[in-house]
Amino acid sequence: MPRYLTYVFCIGLIALSCFNRNDFPQNNNILAKVGDRIITVQDFIRRAEYTIRPDYCKQSNYIHKKIVLNSLIAEKLIALEMEKEKDELLASQSFHNYLRGRKEQSMRQLFYYDNFFDKTDIPDSLIKKVLPLSGRTIKVNYISLPDIKTAGEIKNLLLQNFSLSEIYDGIWPGEVPSKEINFFDKEPDEIHRQLFKDQIEKGQIVGPFANDDGSYLIMKIVEWKDEFTITEKEQKIRWNDTRNMVKEKMAKKEYLSYIEGIMTGHTIDFNPDVFDQYAYEASKVYLNDAEIKKQAISKALWEDIEKPKKIVINDKTNLSLDDIIFSYDNKEWTVNDLNQLIQSHPLVFRKRQISIGDFRNQLKLSIADLLRDKAITEKCYNLDLDKDWRVTTNVYMWHDAYASKRFITLANEKKENPEKKRILHNNLIDSLQIKYSNKIRINTVEFEDIELTSRDMLVTQKGLAYPIVVPSFPILTSDDRLDYGSKLN
Repeated sequence: MPRYLTYVFCIGLIALSCFNRNDFPQNNNILAKVGDRIITVQDFIRRAEYTIRPDYCKQSNYIHKKIVLNSLIAEKLIALEMEKEKDELLASQSFHNYLRGRKEQSMRQLFYYDNFFDKTDIPDSLIKKVLPLSGRTIKVNYISLPDIKTAGEIKNLLLQNFSLSEIYDGIWPGEVPSKEINFFDKEPDEIHRQLFKDQIEKGQIVGPFANDDGSYLIMKIVEWKDEFTITEKEQKIRWNDTRNMVKEKMAKKEYLSYIEGIMTGHTIDFNPDVFDQYAYEASKVYLNDAEIKKQAISKALWEDIEKPKKIVINDKTNLSLDDIIFSYDNKEWTVNDLNQLIQSHPLVFRKRQISIGDFRNQLKLSIADLLRDKAITEKCYNLDLDKDWRVTTNVYMWHDAYASKRFITLANEKKENPEKKRILHNNLIDSLQIKYSNKIRINTVEFEDIELTSRDMLVTQKGLAYPIVVPSFPILTSDDRLDYGSKLN
C-alpha cells in the first residue's frame, strides 16, 4: 500500500525548484535541458519520490533511475509538441486561473523560505537538547471535542477515575480512537509540545488543549518506543532532520507573527443576508466532499483533486453576482469578485470535517484566510517573485505535465479501436528523442550522484490551496537507454 504524507503549513517550500527562461540557476543544479525547459535535480527527486511510481521503475537501481529521467524528459518533449496544437482546454481561462494560482502559491512559499526559513539560525546546543527525543514514536488514545466547556467536563470525569474508553463509549459508538505519533510527524505544534517532553508516563492524561481547527483534544499516553541510530550515516541523517524540524518551527513562528502584523487593522464586514445565501449555496459544494476527495487522492489524480470548486449563482438561486457579500478595508466585494478570486485560489477550510451548523463560521474563516493570502501575494509581486526562476519552473512543471497528459488523451481519442490504446508510448518517445536530440542536454555527473528510494509516497501540503506537491508520475516510457541528446557541462 502507498504511504501518504501530509506536510503541515509550508513544508514544500524548501524543495521548490522553478525557473525563469532567461535566468537559469547554476548548471550544477540543472539535471537536464529540453529546449527552453529545464529539469533540476530537485525536480527529479520530487517527481520520483513524492509520487507513486509504476512497477517498471519503482526500485532504486540505476536502470530504474534512467527510466525515471527518460520519463521526465519525455513529458517535456510531448509538451513541446503540444504547443503546436490549438487546444481549447489548455487555452481556457480556467486553466490559466489554475496556473496563476500555482504561481502565486509558489511565490508565497518562496517569500517564506527566503525571508524566514533561510534566515533562521539554529544553535547546535538546541539540537542536542531535543535530539534524544527524535527517535520516539508515541501511541495515544484521544478524544476530539468541539469547545473548551465540553473538554473541561470530560477532564473532570477523568479526574473522577472514569477511563477515556468509558467516556468515549458513552458519547459515540465504537472504540476510542488511537494514533501513533512520531517525532517528525507534521502534527500541530501544540500536540508536539504536549507529547515530546523529557518526562512522560504511561496512562498520563494530556490536555485539554486547542487544536489548529478550533477543536479541543484530550489524549492518553498508551505507550512509546525509541528508535536509536547506530551508524555514523544514520546519526548524520537524524541530526539534519532534527535541525530542519526545529528550524522550521522557529521560522513558522516568526512568519505567523509577521502575518499577524500585516493583517492587524484589516476588517471584514459581512452582509448577513447575502452571506447566508452564499453559504447555503457553498455548502452544497463543500459539505460531504471529504470521502470523494479521499478517493481521488488514493488514485493520485491531481487534475481531479485540484479542480477548483465552483459555486453556481443563477436564476434558481436567491443571489446575484452583483450582490455585496462583504466589505474589506472599506472596499465592497461582490459575489462575483469573491468567485473570481476562488477560481485561482480555491477555498481552504481549517477543519477537515465540517458540520452543517458550523459551516457558516468555517466559511468566514476560509474567506479571511483567502484575503490574508491575497495580501501576501501582493507583497510578493512587489518583490518581483513572479519572475524568480524557482517560481517559473514550478509553473512550467505543472503546465507541461498537464499538456503532456492532454496530448496523450487526444491521441488516444483518434484511435479507431480503443483496445489498442497503450499505457506506454515507447515508439512515440523514441521518435521525439530523435527529433529534438539537438535540443536535449543531460548533466550526467549530477545524474550519477542521485540516489532514490523505492518507497511509495504521495506527499501533500496541508492547509494550502493546492495541496499536491508535484504532478503524478508520467507513465510514458519504459526505455532505460540514454542514447540521445548531449552532455551538459
